[in-house]
Amino acid sequence: MSALGANTRALQSCVILTAILAMIFAIWPGIDIWFSALFFDPNMGFWLAHLEPVNALRETIWKLIILAFLVALAALTFTKVFRSTTPILNKVWEVAALTYVLGPMLLVDVILKSHSGRARPSTVEEFGGDRVFSRAFEISDQCASNCSFVSGEGSGVTAMMIAVLLVVRNTVPARYTRLVTYVFGAATVAGLSLRVVMGRHFLSDTIFAVLFVTMIALALLQLKRYRTLRLF
Repeated sequence: MSALGANTRALQSCVILTAILAMIFAIWPGIDIWFSALFFDPNMGFWLAHLEPVNALRETIWKLIILAFLVALAALTFTKVFRSTTPILNKVWEVAALTYVLGPMLLVDVILKSHSGRARPSTVEEFGGDRVFSRAFEISDQCASNCSFVSGEGSGVTAMMIAVLLVVRNTVPARYTRLVTYVFGAATVAGLSLRVVMGRHFLSDTIFAVLFVTMIALALLQLKRYRTLRLF
């Protein structure tokens, strides 16, 4: 299957999966409460958030997210100024940088987190807070800014993984692709999981962060300039 065909099918699958999961969380919003409760103790709260190794891991992953964006941005700038890298790498850096800007920065931070009004798990009544729980996609007034829906770090770690996949799938020999994918895949899973177990995000916040950013990247790959790039 061609790169365009594979990316198109992946985009279609993401759209369908997003619609199905949106319906599931709309019908059964309690899934979010149930899942967060697995990591909550009435006496200690979200106790994993108090462990130094957990916080250190979270900080490390956050630095990797920023580093990946800076590398993509620097590489993109270099290619535009000196025009000395391969054409395929030029396109890889463009898509990687655009995914970060359109996903974590614009859609997530500027639009969703600023206007959803969804309170974070650690602040809702079910977990000892004073805010009212609201379901995914519901516009609420329980948070003024930097709200729970969707996860900023979840979207960032997804953009990081996409940037890595774009590089290895389009430039690295196949025998190394699996190892690099496993390493950064583990970092992605850890980054997504930490925000939930620490009481900073609901399960749906992380799931839809992944899906939204992935759909943005796959939509970019539908553009004529990027149709030869492989992601999955």
